[in-house]
Amino acid sequence: MRQVLDIGRRYPEITGPFSDAFTSELNNACVAGNFTALVLDLSGTIVINSLAMSAIFMAHQKLQGQGKSIQIINASNRVKHLFRMVNMLELLM
Repeated sequence: MRQVLDIGRRYPEITGPFSDAFTSELNNACVAGNFTALVLDLSGTIVINSLAMSAIFMAHQKLQGQGKSIQIINASNRVKHLFRMVNMLELLM
């Protein structure tokens, strides 16, 4: 079972105070859901800062330890490039 978070509509830029809100939402989703895969739909998100990338990595580690996964869909080329730079391409679908 997948749980999809429509991140891109709420966070076109995950920077500054939006990165804190995103991190909080991501952490809550990791704890609250009955799912096997948490899917982050980034359609509409054009930039992600290092705090948000760290939150995604930490969520990945946490969920992986529970036998779950995190997946990224609809990432822009700019965001894909960032995932490539930090060696997290396996999260992109």
